[in-house]
Amino acid sequence: MARLTTLSFLLMQILAVNAGDHNNHPHNNYPHNFTFPADPGVFGPPLEAVHAYFGQWPEGIAVSSTGRLFSSFGGIDPANVNNGTPGIFAVGELTSPFTEKAYPSVEMNTPPCSGGAVDLTDPENPVGCGSADHLISVIGVVIDAQDRLWIVDTGRPAYIFPNGSEALLPSSYGGPKLVGVDLSTDTVFTTILFSPEVALPNDSLLDDVRFDLRPNITSSGAGVAYITDASLSGQNAIVVVDLGTGDAWRRLQGNPSVLPEPQFLPFVWGQPLYFVPDPGHPPTGNLSTTPPPGYLPVGADGIAISPDGETLFYAPLTSRNLYSVPTALLRRRDDAVEAELAAAVVDYGQTGFSDGMESDSNGLVYKGNQEANAVVAFDPSTGTTQTVVRDPRIGYVDSLSAADLGGRGWLYFTSNQLHLSAFFWSPPGSGGDRRRRPFALFRVPLLDEGGKIDEA
Repeated sequence: MARLTTLSFLLMQILAVNAGDHNNHPHNNYPHNFTFPADPGVFGPPLEAVHAYFGQWPEGIAVSSTGRLFSSFGGIDPANVNNGTPGIFAVGELTSPFTEKAYPSVEMNTPPCSGGAVDLTDPENPVGCGSADHLISVIGVVIDAQDRLWIVDTGRPAYIFPNGSEALLPSSYGGPKLVGVDLSTDTVFTTILFSPEVALPNDSLLDDVRFDLRPNITSSGAGVAYITDASLSGQNAIVVVDLGTGDAWRRLQGNPSVLPEPQFLPFVWGQPLYFVPDPGHPPTGNLSTTPPPGYLPVGADGIAISPDGETLFYAPLTSRNLYSVPTALLRRRDDAVEAELAAAVVDYGQTGFSDGMESDSNGLVYKGNQEANAVVAFDPSTGTTQTVVRDPRIGYVDSLSAADLGGRGWLYFTSNQLHLSAFFWSPPGSGGDRRRRPFALFRVPLLDEGGKIDEA
């Protein structure tokens, strides 16, 4: 006879006692009629729906001081890649609770190469369009402390080959860049192009960005940007950019803190998520006849900065751990600093499987927790994580943005169902694109009367 588990044994004992004690049990006719505690599914303040995306699939969100909303529509989704088809844009302004328009212009969102955002000069070897004046494939959008919009262009659009295979294309010089937009005039005030040594054409996936605009940290006085390279091929790093000179360099290249965790298996909405390298040919239920899935290979992704600008927080997408490093070391141009950097990395341990991150004036670091349908906040001063909001409507939190509006601080975040995209497969045979419109933009108040960081 198989051994009973401890729980089964205890339940049988309770049932036996209840069955023999009809006088004392409140349900004496049904001694096994239990009500067990259940997960309520919600926690925190009411979740406020701000925008419903019925068109393109969103990633980033940025909120200005006047309440203007901007989203990126990542080129990792082929449907977001402009190939000359009207109405497709990499960055958009949200113009109503359910509409968007190209920003800062339709023309800037219409790349001029032979395949739009794709250069098909050599049809056998397509690459990302190398136009410095157009947006090619954008993931990160951020509003800085001076209320300017910054756009991180990876320069690597997704492409569907004639045989149906889907892949991110290599970038061309002019594609990977950091673009600054003046919101008072809706015009570009700077474009910083990244060299192939900074944005590796076949490997880099420039993702998200944070800023330190203190004038005393660079000779130019214009401040610094920090960008995560979320490379799917292990070439992960933090890219540092001098906003005054346009110089850029890579730090923490190959450090374990920026690399994906091997054999990392996340769960969202109760389902394990295996990675599909070629979404055009996803595995089926019969893994003996189709390519098996793999593990998510994305490195450094989420990023946040402390209110004083002295500490940068970051996390690989393929991990539950949160890390930080002193920004002063990142800004040093001598490559010999790498050994000192490696020794200065702080590992805060597991704080949840997350994508984008944000910080507030209280120094809290906010991040999605995809496995709990939640947004959480990590407090570096105590090393503890607390749940901010939890709701069954929250699935995959991609990007977060803090804003001060109406006399209080708000946290905006996109929930875009990435876990239901063709990039992921769950046994016994759930794959392909299972996303359903609308995608969501939500907001909740920041904790403890926190606000947007006003300097860094």
